[in-house]
Amino acid sequence: MRDSSMQVETEIERCVASGMCTLLAPRVFDQDEATGQVVVLDERPAEEQWEAVDEAVRSCPGQVIRFEESAEPAEPADAP
Repeated sequence: MRDSSMQVETEIERCVASGMCTLLAPRVFDQDEATGQVVVLDERPAEEQWEAVDEAVRSCPGQVIRFEESAEPAEPADAP
């Protein structure tokens, strides 16, 4: 079961495709091959990824990434 209470959200329409997020937190972010815009690989990253995600949030030139406490409980990793 994942006990992460933090959730990643993005405003993709404002993404400038700089790739900073993928460099800083590659387990959490990727880029769309066609547009270069952010793709979230893991909306509820494990605690050991939180520091990297925080740095990606601070470094994003478009300020499109939010990393906040989730109002919803974490689901088991094998949930559909």
